[in-house]
Amino acid sequence: MHIGKLITFLCLTMGASSYKIRAFKGRDCKGESKVTNVWDNRCATPNYPTKSFRVLEYGRWRQRAYFYPMNHCLIGKVNDWWADGGSDTFLKGRCINLGGTARAYASWST
Repeated sequence: MHIGKLITFLCLTMGASSYKIRAFKGRDCKGESKVTNVWDNRCATPNYPTKSFRVLEYGRWRQRAYFYPMNHCLIGKVNDWWADGGSDTFLKGRCINLGGTARAYASWST
């Protein structure tokens, strides 16, 4: 009976993690916005023209957040930061301007 609870607990706590942002169409976190989870070691392709964002949650240890101008995560990043709470820029609650427009976001381990 206890082993079943332990397995359930481990499955829930060891599952995928993500960083979460509120993406804004305008600079300085103004204009329309949308919340997006970016799962660790995945590419999110919301095709949402993002000029700034606010960090809501951090990713797992050694995850780096990347922002791409096209609706894919292949080439030509707009910007990147550590997404695990180890950045002096990518901080919860802070508004971050991208310096360009991103349409896809990724979280890659390094």
